[in-house]
Amino acid sequence: MVDVVTLDAQAADNGLALMLQGLLAESIAASDDKRRAFESMSSTFGIVAPDAEVTVTLEFDGGRCTIYDGLRHEPALVITADSGKIPELSLLSIRYGLPWLLDENGQAFVRSLLKREIRIDGLVRIPPTPFKTAKAALDLVRLTRILSVNS
Repeated sequence: MVDVVTLDAQAADNGLALMLQGLLAESIAASDDKRRAFESMSSTFGIVAPDAEVTVTLEFDGGRCTIYDGLRHEPALVITADSGKIPELSLLSIRYGLPWLLDENGQAFVRSLLKREIRIDGLVRIPPTPFKTAKAALDLVRLTRILSVNS
């Protein structure tokens, strides 16, 4: 089978890119539901870990994901969090197809959002782009579901 999660050549030395490649590949190989969610994604996300001075772009397109070093291709959403917070996103439980925010991990995630320890830029746009924003938000939910170890 062709690798559906690939690293761009410049991302080979990026620890965050390597971690995300492993998590994505493992998750979609282990679950048909996660693989179907992965195949329906077509957004581009940026992930920034300022404390580690590392940035990656995940570009999803028709059942494939390419991970780039740095911010590329105008990501629809950019998630900014310290490197210790990024793996915590995989601890969110999923219920009814959505991240569950009422358990301990979900409440910790909400607290991190409110304290701006985790930021998700691009959900509100000027001028508004409702279709692009809604699609990116839905793909972000799918990404959370795919990376969740509790679903």
